[in-house]
Parts: sequence; C-alpha cells; structure tokens
Amino acid sequence: MINELNKICELYEDYDLKDHNSFKLDSICKILIKPNNEDELIKVIDIIKKNNTKYMILGNASNIILPPYYDGVMIKLDKFNNYKLEKNILYVEAGYMLNKIASEITNMGYKGLDFATGIPGTVGGSVYGNAGCYGSSISEVLISARIFDGEKVIELNNKDLDFKYRHSMLKDNKDLIVLSCKFKVEESDVNTLKGLVLERTNKRIASQDLSHPSNGSVFRNPEGLIAGKLIDDLGLKGYRIGDAMVSYKHANFIINDGNATQEDIIKLIEKIKEDVKKEYNVELVLEQEIIK
Repeated sequence: MINELNKICELYEDYDLKDHNSFKLDSICKILIKPNNEDELIKVIDIIKKNNTKYMILGNASNIILPPYYDGVMIKLDKFNNYKLEKNILYVEAGYMLNKIASEITNMGYKGLDFATGIPGTVGGSVYGNAGCYGSSISEVLISARIFDGEKVIELNNKDLDFKYRHSMLKDNKDLIVLSCKFKVEESDVNTLKGLVLERTNKRIASQDLSHPSNGSVFRNPEGLIAGKLIDDLGLKGYRIGDAMVSYKHANFIINDGNATQEDIIKLIEKIKEDVKKEYNVELVLEQEIIK
C-alpha cells in the first residue's frame, strides 16, 4: 500500500504529530499523506479502502485528543487552501484555516465570519463540528459544502448537514470528507468590524489560558447552564492528573502543563464528569473527540 500511495502524493512514515496538535501531545501516526488536489485524494481513499486500513482526515487537531500511536493513515488537506470571493459569496477549500480566512474577509470589510477570527481550526474541521463562539456558529453562514462521499463528489446544502450545537451529520458519517465550502458574507463597515474583533480578542485574552497548550472548551454547555461555572463551583480549577490540569483561568479548559499524555487528559475528563454528575446530576458532553 505504501508504494502505491507514494506514487500519488507526498507520504511520510512514522510521522511525529507533536507540533501538529493543539495539546502538543507526543503522538506518532503510521502514515501521513498530503494530497495536492481532489483527484489525488480520491485515489488515496480508494487505495486505503482496498487495503482495509483505517484512516482519518487530520485538520489542525485543535479539537481532538490524539493517541500515542495512530496505526493507520492520516490525511492532511493543507494544500486545499484556495479561496475566492464573488459578490457576497465566499468559496473556500477545506484545508484553509478558519481564523485566517475570517480575519482576511473581515479586514476586507465583510461580515459573517468575524466571530471566527479566534477559532484555530480548518474550514473543513469547523464545518464538521459546527464550530462557533460569541453566540454564532458556522451553520449560520454556510450555504453548502462539496463533499466526497467515498464514491463521488456531491454538494450538500446547509439543511442536509443537519447542524446542531457543535455537531453536524458529518460526525456520524466518517466516510464523508469536506472538500470546499460556500459561505454567505455581507459588506459592512470595516472599522466597526475591526473594533468588534479587537474587543473579542481582548476578552479572549482576559478569560482564557492561551499560554499553555489546550484544545479550548472541553465540554459543551448543558442547556441553560455553563459548563465552566459548574466545574469552577466544584473547586476543580488547578486539579491535575499527571500534567493535564484544569486551567486556573477558565474551568472548562484542560491545559497541558508539561508533558501530558492522552491517558492523563482522559482520566481528568472522567473525573470532571463524575464530580459534576454527582453534585448536580448533570451529564457533561465532551466537545472534543478522543482518537483511538
């Protein structure tokens, strides 16, 4: 299989992912490949499936918890990084960083993605998880997404993706791969937009621990409640297992305070869930995804 894949595009064996995940976990994947375009990606998927090998699309790894070793193929769509703006429609490929395109569009005087200037995921990953903040989410501005369904390229409209809070149907259909997206944006006053982004940036700096590796919010907010407050009220800020620690600055953040492992983080997640369940009878739902 490796020889077949190597003939198609860039391939690396036993690839170190420490600098490619937001938690900065020590993690190795058996094979990493970087297709140059959709045709190469389709060929790669075909070969992988014929060899019955597990695989996954690796975005910016800002909302997943990687294992020490991934015995399969990770596919990075870094080269899917083009965009074009036509009137009020933004076309952008899945590998483009969401915060980067959001900042660029905002600085051009277009609103719609201004909420996302601090979200460190790829466009494809952000659609996959319906990323959002400040009361807005991707689902509010996405028109459609071009998807490879394992056999052919299709276009799914917003409603087809069945968006929910931090969720889309893509999470339940791992064979579906986002290739590119179409967003609606609107012209607006650029200075007003820049002021709003600056205000939100300052708020984020003040309220979130950005000095340690983390994946941001660990749990979804239960309906009518705030996960961080529940955790904070239990006095869990600073609680640690190994080098995984509940942030002193934001209780819904787990930070890597040294050399945390996946096991440390999972044990801390379970500890928090158990304590919240015991005290409040609330089931916290993990926002991040644990990769095996």
